[in-house]
Amino acid sequence: MFKKSLILSLMASAVLIGQDAQASSLLLSKKSKIVKNETLKNVYSGVKFNYYDLQDRLLIINDFLRSIELEYALLPLKKERIGLDFKKLSEVAIATEMLFNDIELSINDRKNQEIVERITFLQAKSNMDFLDRMHSLVAQFQDTHFGLQEKIARPFMYNGLRLFRIQGKIIVGSLENKFLGMAGKISGADFSGIKIGDEVISIDGIPVEEKIKQLKIYAAGSSEEFRDSQSVRSLTLRNFKYEEKNYLKIEFKNAGTFKMPVFVESSADSLPRLDAITYFNKYKIPSDTLAIGMTFDKSINKWTDSSLNFEGYSTRKLHLNLKGLTEYMGDDGSPAVRTGYYFNKGKSYGVLQLLTFYTKNVKVGNTSLPFLDAIRNFIIELKDQELPLILDLRSNGGGSGSYPPRVLSMLAEEGVVYPGPTTGFRMTHYMRQIQEAGLYQEVVGEDQSFGLTIDELKDVLTTTLYNKSDYTPMFTTEVIPFDPKVKGFKNKIVALVTADCISACDKMSFLLQSTKRATIIGTHSNGTGAGYLSTESLNTKWEDRLRVFSTTIPNYLFGVPGSSFDQTVFGESSVTEMCSENKPTIAEVQYSPTMVDVARNNLGWLQKAAQVLESQE
Repeated sequence: MFKKSLILSLMASAVLIGQDAQASSLLLSKKSKIVKNETLKNVYSGVKFNYYDLQDRLLIINDFLRSIELEYALLPLKKERIGLDFKKLSEVAIATEMLFNDIELSINDRKNQEIVERITFLQAKSNMDFLDRMHSLVAQFQDTHFGLQEKIARPFMYNGLRLFRIQGKIIVGSLENKFLGMAGKISGADFSGIKIGDEVISIDGIPVEEKIKQLKIYAAGSSEEFRDSQSVRSLTLRNFKYEEKNYLKIEFKNAGTFKMPVFVESSADSLPRLDAITYFNKYKIPSDTLAIGMTFDKSINKWTDSSLNFEGYSTRKLHLNLKGLTEYMGDDGSPAVRTGYYFNKGKSYGVLQLLTFYTKNVKVGNTSLPFLDAIRNFIIELKDQELPLILDLRSNGGGSGSYPPRVLSMLAEEGVVYPGPTTGFRMTHYMRQIQEAGLYQEVVGEDQSFGLTIDELKDVLTTTLYNKSDYTPMFTTEVIPFDPKVKGFKNKIVALVTADCISACDKMSFLLQSTKRATIIGTHSNGTGAGYLSTESLNTKWEDRLRVFSTTIPNYLFGVPGSSFDQTVFGESSVTEMCSENKPTIAEVQYSPTMVDVARNNLGWLQKAAQVLESQE
């Protein structure tokens, strides 16, 4: 069902390893056939819905791979960082698709309803498998910023459990009791014995760690910890690699073994996919709306027709241990900033929870203010009270890369100037176009007191082109002075960080560490080091010509600062040394969630933070 060269989306490595030789041989033997197939798509090949035949799949893969080759900023670096062989990956992706023949229905067979239903299902499964292979292909780049979105998204399959890795074990962290009660009525089982904190031993007779390994090949991520956490989540909630049955047989350490029904999320604002619906109908996987009378409305991020709510552990619930809590909502209506105080053994600590860097403004009650002002006001409050700061970055998915330097300036001691984060470019057609438009102007007006000047940036680009180098050296365009409104913050700081600290949050983490302004507690940040540089007229948004997938291709690099703000351009090997992709910020004090965090809303994190701060006195 798939064939030629789309690129690297869903090629499951575990499946492909044994097929490399066969696939490569097949690729050579069918080369002439590929050329002949590059004709107008046969829109009539799908029996009851749009079916991706071999010609479609090859068109998509070739399109995708070519765009990666031309625009992906990290492509040469990935060979060094993770051993990525792009040429081999591309060949195997194409050859693998060619292993799957088209599923067709003859004119005569259209009169036979049994055959029609069978072919319809096979085409549906073929579509699902192709989408999965594409996601697995992209996952091989090990880049959190780089994933495929389906233009018409597949719905999520789920049950009433949320699982987490705690102290090396997979445990039930949160559950939806009302949902489980409804599911119990349908199945005739009593799920009330399943409790938060119980350990999962196996799923469908497969040891849970093996099941995680099977799902990990679809997880895009710049670090192993992040890919692992996403795969653990996928055990009971995912929109890929659907089950071929309508239940999960889960073995718990304490509760025993249960056959737990799975449901398909039916969103009021999503376009239905007839191929997915055909697949679900075959395996009798019910819609949550039809089965238990509930719908998830993505536009308001709430369940409708029901008051369902998962209860239990969440990394974001640390604020429930705070006094004097203030919660600021972001532009999207979700919590963006939380401030409050943690009291431990007669001592007080200010806690600042930054949940995003995406929002421009925040709102508390009827009062709106800029995002950075909410942070600054709390820092000034702690300064006046001479209290140490616990900065919680564990669930910050990133956003604007301009925010971390500005937050660091608020935490800087008076009179200090720090070197800023660095940037680098892979020399592509796109990058030349986007830089030339701004650099080669007749009149330049700029403050040349600090950072890289336009003339220096011109020299960087010109030298890179002259030498025919893959990358420019890393350079910095800014310095970070202390904030003039805070006027210096000398209080002790610890920052809580895990692999869910992504992108701009990665930048926040390595700025705190490189300046020694905070002690990092946790495991490590995500490890992203490439982002998106665009203008109103230029960007690297990609979608295939059949409108099946879309993505934005990371097109520039970012990385750690230099040792001095006097240096603006770094050496020839600086991309290798300084780009933070697949090189997360490692915590100085290692800490992973414990059962205390599960049972008491992340209290263990706060206790560890207080312990570290007390040791610094």
